Amino acid sequence: GKSTRPRRTHNLPVDDMGKVKLPIQIGVAVTIVSLGVVRDDNVNFHNDKYIWPVGYQCKRNYFSTVKVDTKVDYFCEVLDGGFKPLFKITPPDNEQATEVGTTASGVWSAIMAKVNSLRTSKGLSASKTAVSGPEYYGLAYPEVRRLIQE
Repeated sequence: GKSTRPRRTHNLPVDDMGKVKLPIQIGVAVTIVSLGVVRDDNVNFHNDKYIWPVGYQCKRNYFSTVKVDTKVDYFCEVLDGGFKPLFKITPPDNEQATEVGTTASGVWSAIMAKVNSLRTSKGLSASKTAVSGPEYYGLAYPEVRRLIQE
């Protein structure tokens, strides 16, 4: 059914040509660095639910894998894996812990597992591991989809 609650939109800064100025912050934790390019020729790169633009880059603020209770900006990318997109996340303070995988949720789950093993090694309780990759990539936001499709 149609929802009546007002859609949250962000007032995005634009340049003289009406193109959005990057980087832009979306929500509290995501900063979009590059919108990338949509590969229209392949359903693995865009479907009814999500678009995975090749070259898309964002930063996502999340707990560090090396310093407990410290947050860092993870660098998230969508790469061209040929037949399918590849998702890459680089922790800025622990580059050897970079994750590459075939789903956005998979790479984020792997990062969260590292954060949790650090937490439990320090006697702290694990944080959540269930994650929506598209959300953590900033690609679940309607305004981001709109920008990508423009």
